[in-house]
Order: sequence, then structure tokens, then C-alpha cells
Amino acid sequence: MSELLVSFAAAGGAPPASHELVRVFRDGRVRALAATAWPGLGPVTEAGVYEREVDAAALAELEQLAAEPVSELDDPLQPGSGRFVLHLGDGDRRLRWDSFTTPPEPLATLAARLRALLGEARAHPVAAVRLELEAPSAVELAYTFTALGREPLTLTVPEGALRARAVATTAPPADPPPLAWVREAIPVAADGGSAELAPGETWTLTAATIAPPPGLHRIDGFARIALDLAGSADPAEAHLEATLGAGPVAVEVR
Repeated sequence: MSELLVSFAAAGGAPPASHELVRVFRDGRVRALAATAWPGLGPVTEAGVYEREVDAAALAELEQLAAEPVSELDDPLQPGSGRFVLHLGDGDRRLRWDSFTTPPEPLATLAARLRALLGEARAHPVAAVRLELEAPSAVELAYTFTALGREPLTLTVPEGALRARAVATTAPPADPPPLAWVREAIPVAADGGSAELAPGETWTLTAATIAPPPGLHRIDGFARIALDLAGSADPAEAHLEATLGAGPVAVEVR
């Protein structure tokens, strides 16, 4: 495996705690792990491992930024804040700061480049799942997981790990839910379990829920999952846990 050039991680924060990591290797390979999404970094519907490559110019820019001298940075963690961690491969230097801190240059530019690579890598799944939500009726929800990428995976949904949030609305909803809404969601009656999924395969869990009052309602679904990638020799990627969100769906109760 090629030597690590630099990595960037976003983790922690208010529940559900985020966990995302992107690593750039000296041969230009970019490997990303996305579990619970950091707000604004990627879609809340997906989790998994992703891979792409950067061209020579982009790699040279990252090498230059990573080689710039930077002062030590290890700010104390503020209550309710997540943390960013930048790991510079040479010398095993780690720089940490919270989401309320603006790091100095060139660290800020390097972190921004790596955050962008993390987002771009999501278009190139190795092994990932995507959650979709449907409402066949006012008292039934269908949580469908689709395997993405080129490698198989094992998906586990623990008992009691599916939740839903329903609120009255005056117009059909469109925007995806923030994961913070999982704290307002209630558990739904559904079986858990595990499924081995090849790329492109789906697994649907049906859940019973309580019918909302009459009127138009927005419903969003959330799932706490675990992924196991048998084909990964990297301990950081072999097992990951995530909270996913999906929706909205509009349900009108008469």
C-alpha cells in the first residue's frame, strides 16, 4: 500500500455523533470512510467506503500544502462540539481543532481541500448502502437499503434501530432531514436482523407506526446500522456503525 500523505477526519458533535474520514496516499489514491455524516459534508442517506484518484496537479498542491510549516494546534473541545483532526503522514503529526475554531493558514486551505475530496469521493463507492423511505399507508413505513459499489457487504440493523418523525405541514416537503431530527423521532415496530448484500441488491424492512392526526404530514425515517466489509483488510474500514436518515415522504390522513 502506498504511503499516507495526509488524512482529515470529522468526528463527534451532538448525537448522533459524526464519523467521516478521508485519506490521501502519495500515489494519488483517495480513500474515504463515511459513517454518520458531519452536517453539510455529505448525504445523510448513505454510509460506506469510497475511493477515487486525484490527478498529478491536485496531488502536487496537496503535497505543497502538507509540507508548509504549521504551528501545533490542539484546542480544548467545547461542549457540544465535534472535532476535526488533520494527520500529516510524515512525522505522524496530528492537529486537532473544534468546529468553533478557524485554523490558521495554510491549515485552513488544506482542510478545505480535503473536505471537498471527501464529498467528491462519495460518487465512487467501493461498498456502501443507501437508505430510502416509503409510506405505503399512514400506518406503515418501508425502509429500503440498497448496496452500492463493487464489493459485497453485510448490513446489520439492530432490534429497535428504526425510528420515524412525523410533523404536520402545509405544503409537500422536499428537503432531506438533518440527522439532528433523530432526537425527535420515535421508535417504530420492526424486526431487526442482518443481510449479506451484493452490489445492487436491496433489503426492505417494513415498520408499523401510529397514524398521525388528520391533515398533511411530513414523515422522515432514521436507521442505526452496522456495516461489515469482508473484502477490506484495513481495520478502519472493516466495520463501521452509522445513523442514516431518509425522506421526506408526504402522507395525507383524512
